[in-house]
Amino acid sequence: MNKWRFEIAACAIACAALINVTGCSTVGSAASDLGLAGAGGMAGYHLSGEKVGGAAAGAAVGYLASRVTQSEVQRKLQEAEHRGYDRALNQAVKQQYWIIQNQQRSREPADSSLARYMPVQLPETNVNGVIHNPTVAYVPIEP
Repeated sequence: MNKWRFEIAACAIACAALINVTGCSTVGSAASDLGLAGAGGMAGYHLSGEKVGGAAAGAAVGYLASRVTQSEVQRKLQEAEHRGYDRALNQAVKQQYWIIQNQQRSREPADSSLARYMPVQLPETNVNGVIHNPTVAYVPIEP
């Protein structure tokens, strides 16, 4: 009876270890499917009193556990990737905002009191029959 408990404990440890490494990139999906199906089959065989039907049911449960775990790992990876893209996009928008702000600051004159205006007399003109009255325009002159 003691040997039987040891085999069950060993099977449970093997199942737990295989479930934990299922998501690891070094273990392929076929390897984890095969490992968990085999561990499930062994556990089912021993738990059912060494019946073949129990082994088949255990293997099916092990395979399903492998597939569920793999799909959960894949879903988590996709969510993490999506969050990463969102964060990168947010960071890019912030960088563009500050680039524009810095460009606008550099265009502003350091001291607007130094700007001078020069009056320019514009004479009366006739363009295509339209008469423009004489006027004075003020043009800024930078120092």
